[in-house]
Amino acid sequence: MKSTPHLKAHRPDSQPQVSWLLAEGNYTHVYVHNGSYSLSAITLGKVCQRYPYLVRLSQQLAVDPGLIVSWHRPGSKQLVVELAGCGSPQMVVVPRRRIREVRQLLRHLQV
Repeated sequence: MKSTPHLKAHRPDSQPQVSWLLAEGNYTHVYVHNGSYSLSAITLGKVCQRYPYLVRLSQQLAVDPGLIVSWHRPGSKQLVVELAGCGSPQMVVVPRRRIREVRQLLRHLQV
């Protein structure tokens, strides 16, 4: 694990470099597409502002839309997103408060 990196803002014409973010209090684990990761002393919200292409699935997790394999609604007030590329395939349950926002983003991205 590296120390806090200098996180430069994402340029629209460049390839996405961050694959997913995991929050732990006021710290954020930044996972990069090449497999490395670092711990940042910046909150998840601020890191998401620097990388606007990330989809924030919950209070603790934001992912690159390219990692989202599928999503489904097992119930009227539930949304489950399947991720690949974070090690093994993972199922993430989206909190009720974020369902509308995440579903609209996923439909817009046509995932």
